Amino acid sequence: MKLPRDLIGRNCGRLDLALPEAGPLAKLEPNAEAADQAVAGVIAFRHLGVHPTPVGRADIDWSAPQHDHQEWPAQLNRFFQMPPLAAAWQQTGRPEYAEAARDYVADWVRVHPSREEWRIASYDSTLNLSIRMLQWFTALPALLDSPAFDDAVLKAMLDSSRVQLDFLCEHLSSRTNWRIAEADSLLTSGLRLDGLPGADRWEAVGLQVLNDAFHRQILPDGAHEERNPSYHVWMTQVFEKYWRLARAMPDLGLVMTTGPVARMHDYALGATRPNGALNAMHDSVGRRTGVEPNRLREARAAFRREAGLPEALPPTSQFFPCAGQAFWRDGWGEDATYLTFDATTWGGAHCHLSRGAVQLHAAGRSLLVDPGYLTYEASDPFCAHGRSTRAHNTVNLNGWNQSEADPVCRCESVPGYDLAASCYDGGYWSGEYTWSFRHGHGDGLSAWHHRTMLWVRGRFVAVLDQVRHDYGDRLPFLESNWQFCEGEVEADPGGAWARTCNDDSNLLLLFPLQPGGARLQVHEGERDPLRGWLPGRGEYVAAPQVCLLVEPVPAGWTDLAAVLIPFTGERPPEVAAEAPSSGGVNRLTLRWDDGTADELFWTGCLARAVGVQDDFETDASLVHVATDSHGAVSQGLVVDGTFIRPFAPGVRPAPETFTLKES
Repeated sequence: MKLPRDLIGRNCGRLDLALPEAGPLAKLEPNAEAADQAVAGVIAFRHLGVHPTPVGRADIDWSAPQHDHQEWPAQLNRFFQMPPLAAAWQQTGRPEYAEAARDYVADWVRVHPSREEWRIASYDSTLNLSIRMLQWFTALPALLDSPAFDDAVLKAMLDSSRVQLDFLCEHLSSRTNWRIAEADSLLTSGLRLDGLPGADRWEAVGLQVLNDAFHRQILPDGAHEERNPSYHVWMTQVFEKYWRLARAMPDLGLVMTTGPVARMHDYALGATRPNGALNAMHDSVGRRTGVEPNRLREARAAFRREAGLPEALPPTSQFFPCAGQAFWRDGWGEDATYLTFDATTWGGAHCHLSRGAVQLHAAGRSLLVDPGYLTYEASDPFCAHGRSTRAHNTVNLNGWNQSEADPVCRCESVPGYDLAASCYDGGYWSGEYTWSFRHGHGDGLSAWHHRTMLWVRGRFVAVLDQVRHDYGDRLPFLESNWQFCEGEVEADPGGAWARTCNDDSNLLLLFPLQPGGARLQVHEGERDPLRGWLPGRGEYVAAPQVCLLVEPVPAGWTDLAAVLIPFTGERPPEVAAEAPSSGGVNRLTLRWDDGTADELFWTGCLARAVGVQDDFETDASLVHVATDSHGAVSQGLVVDGTFIRPFAPGVRPAPETFTLKES
């Protein structure tokens, strides 16, 4: 075979001209530290930080036994060191960079020789293969003029790539990010190596699969099918790349249209906290304090400019019904208050068992947090813990896990208010969940959890729970868990409140409605069982988890209410909270030190009318009324009602959610 140096350079250059953001030379961002470490035979292992790991440049054990962690062989076999080495060679001309890149490729080919019926090693995967091909041929054009990449090295590299890509064509994953990454690798490799034997097939298969995934994997609301902020961002980048290539090279036959990609950007931006980091829902991570550049906001603006779309930011209340996730904020600045509600419909192995979980970020600090992923290594107990229901800001029975069953969710947003309500009815199970319930669900309890979250903007957040089980002889215990960011937390011995003790942004958490005998516990950095842990830099970080424990919880319905009040400074607001219950209607009263008050009325599961109360009558299932210091109504909310007398005259033709100020 004639060694096609000019062909590789020409094709990659053609791709660069059509697609600057995705072309190989544009991706060669300098990383001197990574390049110098790679020259020394050291590769970075990324898990709870970056860990330089010596592997050498020859006789490498590609099964990667140095770490007992599933991600280490994956990272080693993906060749992330190649682009930094190519960039360093391109910038400096120093031969050791190109020689190191050659050595890694040559050693991998030595251990995995090209032959007919080539098969992937047990420690490798088609995802690693796909990323490896992208890394190799991102770096190769810059290395072609190096003496280190002579004809023999180039031939061995191309022969290996041919058998790998042929294998990939026959062993594509059926769904999720793996399938898209595999198709991305096939199409990009086919374009970069156009003219080589097999390239037409790689291009054709990649094109067909990407077009199909564009229709199947992007949900109508814009979320990727895995319902996971971190993996969604990756998929957004891939589909935007091919949206751009479709415009530059229309004859390829790509079908990527503007609308779905624009919605993907809206989801990605919604999933960012005001500090610019992802909100850590499911298998995501993100900074809990401090500020970083909001690159997703910048990426959305750039895409919309290029697409000719208005650059206006999305509404501050975003609900993605297909994903089952709500992202709310009171502004787009760094000091905004930000809330999330997790009623996620099941998206596979990167989802956590966290239905009903909430997060709260305010004034630059995450206050109630999702642990995100702690580790992908299933043999590490932190893997199951980080994905468990108990690790999240929601309710469980017996400390057990939810199942994969989808909840039913609705969200409403009107001026001054956001409301989410979900019902999870999949029970609670003793089985351990890692990447699945590999050993079965175990013992279970048939149970329901209905959660309503109401944000009265500028005042408070109410979280209203109703839990039901029917096992009269097997009384479980109930936990309502609240995972705080690391730092000091105070809790009332009587169980009425808990609060953070930061010097800047804080949270007061009230428990005005709870069953008799409930008690408040604080778990932090416990190991048997694991309670109160978050990911950190290089280690797991102990962080307080406040638990309202009801033991035992009687059969039938149990009502709970919590009130979240973010505040700045060290002194919490002075507020008295009461929650008497009578006649099946719950009532919460908040009396503030400035003389104002809030009253909230609701029925279980928002299923019946509130009816006649002291000051009004309504057919709504939830009502909020705020009064000023003189007792006059200052604002109000009516949910699923047609009338509320005497506050709003007339009867609406159908139940709806409306504010009193609109009436």
